[in-house]
Amino acid sequence: MKRTTIMLAVVATFFITWSAIAFFGYLLSDISFKECMQHMATIMCMMMFGWIPSCIVGMDLEERLES
Repeated sequence: MKRTTIMLAVVATFFITWSAIAFFGYLLSDISFKECMQHMATIMCMMMFGWIPSCIVGMDLEERLES
């Protein structure tokens, strides 16, 4: 159950980060939110920076659940 909780938290954090980056792109451009979610710039930002919050959440949650 511990690993499932960590996995769900990491995946949720990843999608929240992706949505946040796409939302900022949507606000700063004239394309739709759907197009911004699929835009190559958003995908590249996620490959470079999007995994960092997910790793931090996963490590913190693992430490908390060990106690």
